[in-house]
Amino acid sequence: MAISGRVERHLPFRLSLYRSRASVSLRTLAPAVHENQRSMSQLPADLVSEIESRARCTGLISLFLDFDGTLVPITGDPAAPRLDPYAAATLKLLSTQDGLVTTIISGRAIEDLYARIRLDGLIYSGNHGLEIFGRQFRFVEPAASARREELGRLCEELALEVRPLPGAIVECKGLTASVHYRLAAEEDRARIQQAVYAVTARNGALFRVNPGRKIFDIVPRTNWHKGAAVKWINGHLGGNEVLTVYLGDDASDEDAFAVLPDAVTIKVGAAVATCARYQLSGPSAVHEFLLWLADGVRN
Repeated sequence: MAISGRVERHLPFRLSLYRSRASVSLRTLAPAVHENQRSMSQLPADLVSEIESRARCTGLISLFLDFDGTLVPITGDPAAPRLDPYAAATLKLLSTQDGLVTTIISGRAIEDLYARIRLDGLIYSGNHGLEIFGRQFRFVEPAASARREELGRLCEELALEVRPLPGAIVECKGLTASVHYRLAAEEDRARIQQAVYAVTARNGALFRVNPGRKIFDIVPRTNWHKGAAVKWINGHLGGNEVLTVYLGDDASDEDAFAVLPDAVTIKVGAAVATCARYQLSGPSAVHEFLLWLADGVRN
């Protein structure tokens, strides 16, 4: 068992001290763009058609991208995922396009999320939308912020409960927590689940459990989620005509899919029940889509 993370210290407001470390020249995209042009048939034709049609009538495209499982493959070690050079260069290209605002929205803490991308010009939304930073936006959901100490104690208690179970990782992210069990033995996973629900139930008025892909997320009981974050961001972008495009692979992304009936919503990954209107197979298909979108916006 391991416990990681540290209590959030208003870190979103220090991120402006960073500067982009994406050293990949946009020229490195040339082979990927050429390959993308040859693989356009892999993108759903109705998805391409809808965006092309609606983009002509809108003043702004608001693009939302989950990180793990969408921009990068999911790995056994939650600390391991990093953008590959092509994906980093594509995000850099997107961040420079007029008429397009890109938000990276993730369950990761916002400092962790930013450290894996380090691009100015993007909006970052961490902890399942509970914190937002970038392009002069600064927001932390008040109820979640007020429960930091209680969450820290919950994580300490939970870490003790799962200590005998190798591969269980308790991650305290300031506003939410995650229990990763992808590396745990199959026979231990029921015990991990029982511990997560039992400890959270002792704080049931404040927190709830959201099961995900080999992960249990412990989140504050608020009316805020990724869908609420999308609406907040779009509402602060200005202008009346915004085309929202949202790509995500996780159960938490369904909160956004469900409340955005007019958006272009795209489920990433294997076919499951979803509120999204379209589907892409995985991060490589997402990269192809983003290359196509960047090229379309630029031209």
